[in-house]
Amino acid sequence: MKAAGVMVLLLSLALPGYATPLDVGELMARTQAPAQLQGRFSQYKYLKVLDAGLESSGQFSYRRGEEIRWQTQQPLQSELIMTPQTIESRQHGETLLQLDSATQPLAQLLSTIFFSVMTADWLQLTEYFQLSGQALEGERWQVTLTPLHAEIAMVVTQVELQGDSLLRQVVLHDAVGDITTIRFDGLTR
Repeated sequence: MKAAGVMVLLLSLALPGYATPLDVGELMARTQAPAQLQGRFSQYKYLKVLDAGLESSGQFSYRRGEEIRWQTQQPLQSELIMTPQTIESRQHGETLLQLDSATQPLAQLLSTIFFSVMTADWLQLTEYFQLSGQALEGERWQVTLTPLHAEIAMVVTQVELQGDSLLRQVVLHDAVGDITTIRFDGLTR
């Protein structure tokens, strides 16, 4: 019986597409966090209550530790600007929403998490999430983030990240059952 178990294990290791577990140190070695990055994004949001989806696309850029700029171009133009201290939403140059971490601690938490995801700050993410990483074929990897704190789980129940040396896809599962998939391409430093 033990021989059969060993054979199954050996065969599973030899199968193509087998995913090898990754720890934080291995994720840090596989990923890059350039000081600046820009590119395009496409986003699909499934809304559970409507059993329908919405698509959007646009451009993004970040400067590590300073600013993330998210410019939606289709179907409506809008802009989200995030700094370590503020989150601001604009449409047609007019500010629709502005959150400041000095008066709203949730703004700082969201900003910290978003910066950490975009810049592959795995150590920072371990403060808020349990990480389960897997090495895929070639240099590709995937990580599932599960919230450690109830405050975060009230907003997002799971985050799935995939990439190579850079982040290529984010899937957010929120607490009401909506799922947002964001794909990045045309990345330049």
